Amino acid sequence: MEPLLRLALVPGHIGAANDPIVTVVVALAGLTSVTLAALGVAVFYRRQTRSHLLIALALLAFASRAGVAALSFSDVLSTFDHHVAEHVLDIVMAGLVLAAIYYARKIERESGVHEP
Repeated sequence: MEPLLRLALVPGHIGAANDPIVTVVVALAGLTSVTLAALGVAVFYRRQTRSHLLIALALLAFASRAGVAALSFSDVLSTFDHHVAEHVLDIVMAGLVLAAIYYARKIERESGVHEP
């Protein structure tokens, strides 16, 4: 087994998908992220606010990383495409969370609610 640092830095480390431990970890991460995304969508459905929508979309982007990993493991995506897709999803997630925070603060300022 390769040291973890080498595994993380060497191009082509996606080939580690043949390792059952990696497969189990990715599967558990995928299941967890899909569960969080489903909860986020449920909260949005209940609250119906723009901030909740943005957070639900961010959680869906987070969950889609599991799909990227699955496509990589099945050799549908190359290592390069895998990394590009994951970094794009990182940007999307961060942008959606920042937009939710900005929007919530903007509404808070407009409504006159102030923190102590």
